[in-house]
Amino acid sequence: MALPRRPILIVLGSIVALILLIALAIPLFLNADAFRTRIETALTTSLGRKVTLGKLELSVLSGSLVDQNAAIADDPAFSTQPFLQTSNVRIGIKMFPLIFSREIHITGFAIDSPKITLLRAANGTWNYSSIGHAQQNTAANKESSTLIPNLTVGHVTISNGQLTVGTVPAPGMAATPRRNYDQLTLEAKDFSFQKSFPFTASAHLPGDGTVSLKGNAGPINPQDASLTPFDAHLEARHIDPLAAGFVESTSGLTGSIEAIDLQANWNGRQLHVHNLEVDSPKLTLIRENKPTTAAPPPPAPNSNNMLSTLTADHLQIKDGTITITSPGQAIASVYEQLNAELTNVSPTAASPFKLSAQIPGGGSLTGDGTAGPVNQASAIATPLNAHIAISHLDLATSGVVAPEAGISGIADLDLKAVSDGKNLNANASANIHGLRVAKNGSPSAKPVQVQLTALQNVQALSGQLQSALITIGKAIVNVAGTYQTSGATTTLNLAVNTKAASIDELQAFLPSVGVHLPSGSRLQGGTLTTNLNVTGSAAAPIISGPVRIDNTNLAGFDLGSKLGPLSSLAGIKSGSGTAIQSLSANVTINGGNVRTDNVSVVVPSIGSATGAGTISAAGALDYNTILKLTGVLGAASGKGGAAAGAGGIAGQLMGMIPGGAAGKVVGNYAGAALRNGVPVAIGGTTSNPTFTPNMGGIMHSATTAPKKGAAKPSQNSTDPLSNALGGLLKPH
Repeated sequence: MALPRRPILIVLGSIVALILLIALAIPLFLNADAFRTRIETALTTSLGRKVTLGKLELSVLSGSLVDQNAAIADDPAFSTQPFLQTSNVRIGIKMFPLIFSREIHITGFAIDSPKITLLRAANGTWNYSSIGHAQQNTAANKESSTLIPNLTVGHVTISNGQLTVGTVPAPGMAATPRRNYDQLTLEAKDFSFQKSFPFTASAHLPGDGTVSLKGNAGPINPQDASLTPFDAHLEARHIDPLAAGFVESTSGLTGSIEAIDLQANWNGRQLHVHNLEVDSPKLTLIRENKPTTAAPPPPAPNSNNMLSTLTADHLQIKDGTITITSPGQAIASVYEQLNAELTNVSPTAASPFKLSAQIPGGGSLTGDGTAGPVNQASAIATPLNAHIAISHLDLATSGVVAPEAGISGIADLDLKAVSDGKNLNANASANIHGLRVAKNGSPSAKPVQVQLTALQNVQALSGQLQSALITIGKAIVNVAGTYQTSGATTTLNLAVNTKAASIDELQAFLPSVGVHLPSGSRLQGGTLTTNLNVTGSAAAPIISGPVRIDNTNLAGFDLGSKLGPLSSLAGIKSGSGTAIQSLSANVTINGGNVRTDNVSVVVPSIGSATGAGTISAAGALDYNTILKLTGVLGAASGKGGAAAGAGGIAGQLMGMIPGGAAGKVVGNYAGAALRNGVPVAIGGTTSNPTFTPNMGGIMHSATTAPKKGAAKPSQNSTDPLSNALGGLLKPH
């Protein structure tokens, strides 16, 4: 017969009420705080750290002891401040043993809003390394085993924690900033010092990133907790690597990473990464370009330095962007679509890699080779054997050369580099289109081939350009020397030599080095020989040394027609070009300005000239030369030669002037002038030069060096002579 529903509900309600009444009454007759000392002792013994608790209260409904002020001491070698401190801890317990036997069996810990400090010493040890050290107090160990059987609890949870990570500097070294990670959560199930247990963790990173971790850890290493084995899967999002402490501020690296996915395990001796994927990093690297002291060799794998033991199956960067800046570089170089893979990583051997990227200016880069073992003290000291191929490299924007140098062009480059961590040997070949070498130059219409070998000290940033063969058509330019980089400045000491290089081959290249010929003209035939030194900085080089041209023709430019009355005097015939037998000078180029000394030119159809002058960066000419004419109309043969003939003709012309006695005087003047040379000023610009004979200079030359036996001019000859020369030989 069924019981009435109402009495059943009343009975059940009464039972529930009784249970609640008992639960509420238990704390009235059970002093939970009386167990505080026993729990403190047990936890201190288990952790090997002094544990202090505040007043304990019993919460029957949650089955826990509640503490409002708990702390775990730090290793005294690191700090006197607590390792962990919190104002709210719930210690899970078994209620029946507590109520009926006054025994405490801890089942778990729930810690809310703790503050935890992790510190790393200069030798690599952590302040948590000593957690779990067994104490040699038999009674205490027995008590601990009673409260926490086999040092096992069902669960440990941390919520809303704050984790501070820092380092303890070596004596005499400056302290580094500590980093705070908040919103820390941790859950460990079946936690034990003696066996593995599963865990999950998450935190909010500085810079507004997040990280989550799950896996298994344990058993806890009783000698050094940092050597506790684990295997874990880490996922991080929106990471600022500098703010998060993944890289040091001295690395010069800033930016963000969209995501990191890592699967790894640590056996207490070696860290093994199964897979690391870095997705969409957008980073900026500031290269200081400062010489450094020699980096120490890679350290032997050491468990105190987990990264020194790193092995990895596969490391990958996907779709990255890296911006590189250097001191003095006005425009940063941006490399996009960066993809890289590194496999079979070892702390004692080289590892194969491959990479690709889009380079500044729209070109592309591919590379492969081996790298490693990684030198953690100095990444640049990591051994390397690489083959890099670059297409469409924009020299002006890629950061390969300083923009201030004015060098530009588009290059296809093939580079092989081998480094032992101290010295880098490089062999490169390049095909460059539109090369411009000088700031005031213009792109070469002819491609340039470059083959070079170089040796660089990677720490000192000094190097030797052992040989560089620059080929323009069949013309060859040899370059060799040394360089030194320090900050924004690269100092050069190079020798540039050509020996009888074909001018026809060089013709289209000359504008790139700032050589501009008169408008509409070009050099044909002949050879160029140079022996130049390049000193100063790469951004502002100083080029000096002798230059010689032999047997060429300046087509499209008639020098004779530019000499005005001197052409008539010498009987120079007009033509479509100017044949040059030889041209030599000592050249100095500084800041785009050119100075030439000891200029010597031989033009068979006109004569020879010597002098000096300058060409401004804008192309303005300022030269003073002495021109000696070698041929005149009706030149007399025999003693006196051309000078005598010229003097005779000039004298005959002057003889038509009333008072014709001046003819003999003018003849003597003209002969003397031709012997000493005619001063000619060259002005205008390289594209439109002007030639101005200095008639006053002729008169001065003649009067200061008269022909032996020639009649001196009479006092009354000044007017007819001045009038005659003014009309016939005025500057043009």
